Amino acid sequence: MKTKLFSLSGLILISLLTNEFYAQDYEPLQIQSGFNADVIANGVGSSATSTSNDVDGVNYAFISRDFQLTASSQPLTYGLPINGLINSAVASTPGLNYQLGSYSANNSLRLQNANDSGTLEFSNPISATVVYMLATGGSGACTVNATVNFTDNTSQTFTGIAISDWYGGSNYAIQGIGRINKVNNTLESGSGTNPRLYQLPLAIDAANQSKTVKSVTVTKTGTGGIPNIFGFSANAFNPCGVVSNISAVTSMTGATVSWTAPANGTPSSGYQYYYSTSSTPPSATTTPSGTVTSGTSVDLGNALTTGQTYYFWVRSNCGGSSQSFWRMKQFTPGQIAVTYTAGNINTLLENSSQITTTSTTTCPGNLFVTIPTGYKIQSTDVSYTMTTSSNGWMSEQRSFLVCTTNGNTESSVISGSGNGGTYSYNRTGLSIANNLTGTVNYELRAWRTYGGADCNADFNRVDNGSFTVTVTLQPTSAMATNEANVKEKERIAYPNPFNETLYIDNKDNIKKAILIDPSGAVVKTFENPSSTLHLGGIKSGMYILTLTMKDGSVKSMKTIKK
Repeated sequence: MKTKLFSLSGLILISLLTNEFYAQDYEPLQIQSGFNADVIANGVGSSATSTSNDVDGVNYAFISRDFQLTASSQPLTYGLPINGLINSAVASTPGLNYQLGSYSANNSLRLQNANDSGTLEFSNPISATVVYMLATGGSGACTVNATVNFTDNTSQTFTGIAISDWYGGSNYAIQGIGRINKVNNTLESGSGTNPRLYQLPLAIDAANQSKTVKSVTVTKTGTGGIPNIFGFSANAFNPCGVVSNISAVTSMTGATVSWTAPANGTPSSGYQYYYSTSSTPPSATTTPSGTVTSGTSVDLGNALTTGQTYYFWVRSNCGGSSQSFWRMKQFTPGQIAVTYTAGNINTLLENSSQITTTSTTTCPGNLFVTIPTGYKIQSTDVSYTMTTSSNGWMSEQRSFLVCTTNGNTESSVISGSGNGGTYSYNRTGLSIANNLTGTVNYELRAWRTYGGADCNADFNRVDNGSFTVTVTLQPTSAMATNEANVKEKERIAYPNPFNETLYIDNKDNIKKAILIDPSGAVVKTFENPSSTLHLGGIKSGMYILTLTMKDGSVKSMKTIKK
């Protein structure tokens, strides 16, 4: 039955569009001893020459991507990473990774028989709230006990830990790594989804979290498959509480960032923050951009670059050398987001071979974005979810975005994967509407390759409230740089041009001075500056000096370093 789409009933324009990331609280535990088997084939030559045992008791071992039976063999497109670094695929632990042991030495704690046991010692003992074990079961699921040992000679034991068979289990850290038969060197790709290594969390009791973890002892219990333990990682413990719920309210050239205090209370010395146009996180030696001694927000002024992505980190300061882990928020001044809220968007039934980027549907979802005067579109992001029902599959979903203002479409048709469920689509940096101004129209075209007839939502649909278009803006040619915000007639610093030093007037009224290069990158920040700004270490060229006054006003000027 053909269903007519409702028109757009809601248009949401927001100045807050950010992505929040957790800093790297996770740290791989480096294993210095305890492995008893080499079960990963690597290098050139028969797999038996680079392994000492199998994973499963029936001659199958893992492979590294650099494995070649002969020097002329085709390079593998699957296998364990050559550097041994595994970035966990578990969605709840973004940023967690494991470091495998050397492929040219023992790299697994292999426990073939009931009550077999071994201890993996760490070269970088740390305190942890959770320890994560990387393991798999060869020739069937298996069960182990794990004892986390601390440097004070106490321990915490976890019993009955279930490890899935290396084919088909859930909560995997990595999948699709293939295997090889050590007897006949037959390679198996695992069809891109097998074998697998699994992530198993060991939650440390609160009373033990301040202790230092030095090793983990693993024991096989009962019958079943063969446990293989490959690595550990940890969520590091820090007594100085972390902030949460970071948000950034942006304007075309400014941003105010706010956060929620740690659950264990406001830190004694407030907060430190750091921001940059680089995604490289601050290190232990990085000088913070500023401090917040009261409250939980900071105004970054009005000299940011429209359309430039900024990375803002904030951490609690508990005094002395005690600071929390950094938390990061990404934001871009000058973004507008529009969300479709008129109901589910139907899909059109079509043979997959007939769907191309020139295809049209009779039931698209339409949005429009109004671009403010003086700005144009720099790039477009799109996100939405599609949900299956009535035995529909996510792999039967097809879709792409069109800018109907100029007729440009995405370069390819987008497909889902998997059986029943909800599939999330997110694409960034699309150029289909670049440089457009005024009112710009977008159209999401969606199909299904199974179920019913014509347009309906019975088998696959785009979910209401999920279709969002976000445009990143940039000034038109008349406002090509931050110079549009600079008041040239007011002198706020001198001399101009300068050699090594800038002098500023009325220093007692100034809260902060920031020097920014033409790309929008912050070069220098001075909190409560003196009348002298020492800038001898910066490169020659044009900069913008922005002063945030204690009354909240902002003054800027263009200046040149000789």
